[in-house]
Amino acid sequence: MKYFLSDKEFFILSLIALVGCQSIRNTEFTTNPNPHYLETSLIKDMEDGQLNMPFEQACLIASGVKTDKKLHAYLTKIDLLISRINNETDVNKTGEPIAKATTIFDWLQKNANEGVYNDCYDIKDTLNLKVGNCLSYAIRFTIICRHFDIDIKNIFIPGHIYNMLTYNGQTHYFEHTHSDGIVKKTDLYSPQKKVMKDTELIAEIFLYKARNANNDTKYEESMENCQRALVCNPHDNRPVILLLDNYIAKKNYNEAFRYLNDYLSQHPDDKKSFKNTYILLQRLCKKEDNEY
Repeated sequence: MKYFLSDKEFFILSLIALVGCQSIRNTEFTTNPNPHYLETSLIKDMEDGQLNMPFEQACLIASGVKTDKKLHAYLTKIDLLISRINNETDVNKTGEPIAKATTIFDWLQKNANEGVYNDCYDIKDTLNLKVGNCLSYAIRFTIICRHFDIDIKNIFIPGHIYNMLTYNGQTHYFEHTHSDGIVKKTDLYSPQKKVMKDTELIAEIFLYKARNANNDTKYEESMENCQRALVCNPHDNRPVILLLDNYIAKKNYNEAFRYLNDYLSQHPDDKKSFKNTYILLQRLCKKEDNEY
C-alpha cells in the first residue's frame, strides 16, 4: 500500500530539512580522528592575517568546539535563533539597518540574555545558557546582524567591547552588558576606541582562554593560547605580557628573555612599555646563570 504524507507531516519534514541545510553553511563536515584538526585549520586560515572561513564557525572553533558534529549542532542553534527572530519580530518589515539592528538587539535582550559574567567569553555558553560577557554577546549579535545584511561593527576599548552601526550619517551604539543598553560616556569617547577586525575578535577568545589557564596555573595551555592569539592579532602586546608571565611562573627566565628580545626586535615601538620587564628578566637571568 502506498503511503502519502499529510500536509502537516510534509511541512514538518520540510522544516527539518531546511534547518539542516542552513546549518551546513556551505561547509563539508567530515570525520577526522585528530581532536585538534578544527583548531589547526582555523590557525592556518589566519596565518596570512585574513579570515576565510565563516565568522561564526571561527568563533565556535576558537571557543573549543572540536568536532564537526558539535559544530553542526551549534550552527543549528544559531539558525534557530534567527528563525525565532524572523517569526517573533517585524525585522523584515523594514529595510532600514538601524531599525533592524535595534529590533534584533531588543529581542535578544528580552529573550536570550540571562546574565552577565565577566569571564563568560565562551560563545557556546551564550548559545546554550543565554549568559555571556561583552565579547560573547557582541559576537552573537554580530553573527545574527550579518545574517540580516546589517554591517555591524565591534568597538574595542581596553577591557570592554560593544557594537556600533552607522547608516546615512546616523550612528547607533549597542551595549550588551548594561541593562539599559546604553554605552557609558567614558567608553563612548575613549581615546583608545577602535573598530575591531574579525581576526581580532577571534584573538580575544584565545586571550580569554589564556588568562583563565594562567589563573588555574596551567601555564603550558596558557602559552599555547597566547601564541594562537598572536597569530590572529600579531600587533597586540597583551598576549606577549601574559606569555612572559607564564615563562616567569615556570622560572624559564632565559627563554622569557630570548622571547622578549625577539619580540622587541620586531616591535621597537614597544621598548618603552617593556622596559621594566626587560630589566627584571636581565636580573633574573644573571642570577640563574650565577647559580650554575
